[in-house]
Amino acid sequence: MKKMSLIATALLTSGLMLGTTAVAIADETPAPTTTPVTTPAPTKTPSPAQAAYKAALAQYKIDVTNYRVALVNNDIAYRAAMQKYWSDWSATNKAYWAAWQATIGAYRTAEAAYDAQLAPLQAAHKSANDAADAAFLAATSGTPTTDQLDAALKAFHTATSAADSTYKAAVAALGPEPVRPVQPPLPVKPAAPVKPADPTKPVPPVKPGK
Repeated sequence: MKKMSLIATALLTSGLMLGTTAVAIADETPAPTTTPVTTPAPTKTPSPAQAAYKAALAQYKIDVTNYRVALVNNDIAYRAAMQKYWSDWSATNKAYWAAWQATIGAYRTAEAAYDAQLAPLQAAHKSANDAADAAFLAATSGTPTTDQLDAALKAFHTATSAADSTYKAAVAALGPEPVRPVQPPLPVKPAAPVKPADPTKPVPPVKPGK
């Protein structure tokens, strides 16, 4: 009888242990998960006005870019035109003054050479006249007679006339005196380039509903 009771107790204990283990295993098993099903939103078809606005907006963005590019191109072209304008004007002025300086320089060289040849002739002419003056003053000093005065006058005129003739002949032998050239008119400054007109700025499209 006692033996049967021990067997029953052992079976009961074993059953309890098995139940506890099963419960523990069950607790450790993760619960199955469910993936939510997402229903795609229906595609919204734009209205004709919205489609037209979208196309106009895309074209507006292109036009704005082209507008900005045109502004930069205008600035570059105008700056290049102004640089060429000033460069050409400077070259024209330099060429004008270089030509004039060469012309007037040649004249001054010829004039200096002529004056160098003329100077001794002028000195000789002055000496001859000075000698005639001195002779006349000497002959008429004191109380000369009328005949002596007439002779002094005649000698004076003869001497000065000879001095003048000799001088004129010597000057003629030098050739024509250099003539100063006439300065040509100054170059006329041309009109400056005109800045290119800016292109028309694009106007953004109006959004439907506004």
